[in-house]
Amino acid sequence: MSVDNGTSLLVEHALACVARSGLRPGDRVLAAMSGGIDSSVVAALLHRGGYEVVGVSMQLFDKGPAASEAGGRCCTLDDFQDARRVGFQLGFPHYVVDLEYRFQAAVIDPFVAAYLRGETPSPCIRCNQFLKFRTLLDTATEMGAAFVATGHYARITRDGRHHLLKGSDPLKDQSYFLFTHDQDSLGRTLFPLGGLAKPEVRQLARDLGLHLADKRESQEICFVTQGRYDQYIDAAGQAPGQARPGLIRHVDGRVLGAHAGFWRFTVGQRKGLRIAHPTPLFVVRLDPAEDTVWVGGEPDLLSAGLTAREATWCGTAPPAPLACRAKIRSRGGEVAAWVEPLDGGRVQVRFEQPQRAVAPGQAVVFYQGEEVLGGAWIESPAVSR
Repeated sequence: MSVDNGTSLLVEHALACVARSGLRPGDRVLAAMSGGIDSSVVAALLHRGGYEVVGVSMQLFDKGPAASEAGGRCCTLDDFQDARRVGFQLGFPHYVVDLEYRFQAAVIDPFVAAYLRGETPSPCIRCNQFLKFRTLLDTATEMGAAFVATGHYARITRDGRHHLLKGSDPLKDQSYFLFTHDQDSLGRTLFPLGGLAKPEVRQLARDLGLHLADKRESQEICFVTQGRYDQYIDAAGQAPGQARPGLIRHVDGRVLGAHAGFWRFTVGQRKGLRIAHPTPLFVVRLDPAEDTVWVGGEPDLLSAGLTAREATWCGTAPPAPLACRAKIRSRGGEVAAWVEPLDGGRVQVRFEQPQRAVAPGQAVVFYQGEEVLGGAWIESPAVSR
């Protein structure tokens, strides 16, 4: 298919990162295909660049009869059909690998357990860590492919070491979700879209003749196909039974109301408390052991820092406290901070300015400029006074 000069420049720009990896035309590469626009464009770009593409989609959970109607979720049966159609159109093989058991153990079970610990989990990061960039890398090796290519908006530079950088488009940057990469996985991963903006990717999809150029993006957790997250916890059958409603307490100790399950609340939540109060109230913390939801005013949400567990580093762990910028939620901004390694893979983080609604279970990710240094899972905030 002929393309105009603008498209040719976009193609050249996207394939430049592939060439810098050492991959040569004719080499085999595994393209992780969710059935969305981004991963389909990646597969098409690699094919156009002369690489031997093998498309792979991951069957992660039992989607059930309502899956095709689960608007906004990825990895539905319709998505797999879209991925297969792209492979058929361009002439490369496409496979679906059954990873339901691994996804249940590595993502769904920890998701439910985190909510029942009073945390707010981020299952997409766990999926990236254990499925997309562990299992798929193993699958690539079995298939004789040296690299896995995905549609993430992030970049990797290589100078003897591998550096994970933010995507060039700040509206689409997904580096926060990729902090669990290490040198080995970065060395075998390709992000061809990292230097592009979403409108450019859509234009590439049109110019490359892909049928899904105008397909809408997935925004929700893939396996929660209907209802709210708390309803999913209920349906999983693991929520603790309640002989009586739990308490909603103000941070000053007063009982203000009752609740029907602490896992229905998240730190920072304002709506849904059903409490009449002269000033706005927010969920400040959750206490599963006492079945109590603690609430307070906006100042009560501020934290001077946090402790976090399971720290991972894209390069070498810092031997001493490190000045950086920290991000405590995917859609939040960065703040100047100090991160100090502790024993057992834990870290302590101190913010230059107190931060609002630090939620246990979320990730804190560390940056220096454009580069991702690493991250960890938030255990608890440090109270700001």
